Amino acid sequence: MDNLLLLQTFLRTLERGSFSAVGRAQGISQSAVSKQIASLEETLGMQLFRRTTRKLSPTAEALQLYPHVRQLIDAVDVVRSETRGVPATGVAGTLRVTMPGAFGRRLIMPLLPQLLARHPRLILDLVFTDSTLDLVEEGMELGIRVGQLPSSTLVTRTLGMEQQMVVASPEYLKRHGRPESPQDLADHSCIAYAYAQRWSRWEFDSENGRQAVEISGAIRVNDLDAICEATLSHLGVSLVPAWRVNADIQSGKLEALLTDYYATPQPINIVYPQTRFLSQRARVFIDFVLEHVKGL
Repeated sequence: MDNLLLLQTFLRTLERGSFSAVGRAQGISQSAVSKQIASLEETLGMQLFRRTTRKLSPTAEALQLYPHVRQLIDAVDVVRSETRGVPATGVAGTLRVTMPGAFGRRLIMPLLPQLLARHPRLILDLVFTDSTLDLVEEGMELGIRVGQLPSSTLVTRTLGMEQQMVVASPEYLKRHGRPESPQDLADHSCIAYAYAQRWSRWEFDSENGRQAVEISGAIRVNDLDAICEATLSHLGVSLVPAWRVNADIQSGKLEALLTDYYATPQPINIVYPQTRFLSQRARVFIDFVLEHVKGL
């Protein structure tokens, strides 16, 4: 078997923490990854991973071997890039990242030309979904999550806070009136975000303290862009991130409501599995996003 392939599989296994994650990323079975690691262990005459039914742990020998293999693979990538006429600058390899659809489309995608210009050998495999994926099982190195995070073993880096706004179309307000307080929302058709932890409860702060209201309506949807489209179609009132509707408010397509109240902002986090080795491409992506996604 190709020794270079075995070493690449070793790196990916150490960085991603499981055979299944590497298999998903490479499009091969978990057993195929396991066989490649076993073949490398036989070739080197040492055990690289301790295997249990729940966990894959690197041995001391694997930890000692890692920086040398990383240097070797990086050198091979440089040679390959130079022979193909690609500048050997920046990081290389494939990075798999999952994030909410609207966030990815509207905030991350416009930044990618700049990121890829800095790192022409980087390949991004992006999965847009508002579902919370199991990063290890799905072979993801990173995930961007919006909202309160449940307790888990994931490592978290906070990007910032997402400011929320209550909005509706002028046509909807003409037909149904304008809510003047959070409690008035109980009498309106509210468009709920299905993946919110408490989708039927909207919370606000004001000079008089925190207020919460149970909302209801004809539509509950699991995609932010769809919520905004429904709002623009005069189907109800929505609670959405300010960055998503600022342009529609400025153009007069939507109106901001309850401006004397402060809707609870939502945290934006980058998460990744607990592993001793976060790849350099993942670190570059995290630093780049932290640099550019601010002040939402």
